Amino acid sequence: MTKGLQALFKIRETYIGIVATVAFQLIFFSIWMTAYDGINDRTDNLTIGYISEDTAFGQEVIDGLKESLPFASKDYSSIDMAEKDLENRYIHMIIHIPADFTAQLKAGKDANIIYSINQANASLAKTMMEGVAKQTTNEINHQLYPVQQGEIVKAFSQQFSQLPIEQNTALLVQDTVTTTIMGVKDRIVESTIMKTNDVKEFAANFVPLMVIISSFVGAMVMIMQHQQAAQMLQDSVSKWSLFFARQLLNFAVAFILPLLTIGLMQLFAISSDESLITIYLFQGFMYWAFLCLAQVFVILFGNLGMVFNICALSLQLVTSGVLVPNALLSEFYHRLASLLPATYGADGYYTIIFGGNTESLISNSSSLGMIIVVTLAIAIVAVALKKPKALQLNN
Repeated sequence: MTKGLQALFKIRETYIGIVATVAFQLIFFSIWMTAYDGINDRTDNLTIGYISEDTAFGQEVIDGLKESLPFASKDYSSIDMAEKDLENRYIHMIIHIPADFTAQLKAGKDANIIYSINQANASLAKTMMEGVAKQTTNEINHQLYPVQQGEIVKAFSQQFSQLPIEQNTALLVQDTVTTTIMGVKDRIVESTIMKTNDVKEFAANFVPLMVIISSFVGAMVMIMQHQQAAQMLQDSVSKWSLFFARQLLNFAVAFILPLLTIGLMQLFAISSDESLITIYLFQGFMYWAFLCLAQVFVILFGNLGMVFNICALSLQLVTSGVLVPNALLSEFYHRLASLLPATYGADGYYTIIFGGNTESLISNSSSLGMIIVVTLAIAIVAVALKKPKALQLNN
């Protein structure tokens, strides 16, 4: 055993393995804790859209909600426009008060508030908005209950003040009024929560996160193995021949892997409204972007580049918008998210799995394409500046 330990500690890779383990702990703790710190203080970055077709109590309710809820607000005059913004994930929920809201209250009937929540969103955002909808309805009921009581008392008073009533009859009427008022429900407003782009399969909610993790970790491992293979061949093969061969491999794998992804989605009954060719192309671009990003760090820094890739993995998980909306992140992480492919990959997969505006897939694919071009350009410059092995030895 002693000889084995001595032999292991003579090899550099043994120390690299230990350092990698420590690095994982330090990097993940540092990034995740700093990225999610203060999220509750940034809820005003989430936006709720308001539309009231009722100009009486309905508008008063809307005004009260804007003051009490800790979210940004946006007014709409058209429900179609509000739903379009919700579909594009510009807002996180719609609170809609129908035109008959006040009439229903005065008639002693149940009024209704409609909440619309887009399920193609980060888990935290969906959970938060559902909680807000329930809490809001309870608070509105608490506020409007005495209003409806007052309306009923007023109605009875007006009716009986016009009638000649004896004292005994008046007492009887008083008892009747009291009984009626006490019989008014303390829950006079009901809520209807409409979940747009909802999916039946519970497991489908985890597909965007799962695809991001599996794709980038796979890209990291593949790039590292190709880097080691390139180091073994650099004495016998030119640097440009190796570089372009690796790019060809990256491209081939990037557009073969989607066949497996689609097959697994079909196997586990993960449905989508998008065509198979759309999913295939988007997954291909996303994985190619992951490969190019992982590759550029390794080309620039060699084996040390894996430390940067570990950082990139953690950063992409916290900023992709799968677990926590980007809007809740600090300014630094919010800006960083726009530079990482996972942000566009996750957003695209929300459309693929949950449905939504197909134009967003084109936009996300374009962003992934830009990342591919930039990272490839950096890699080409790095290879061009790198001296051939023979020249390095002579110097």
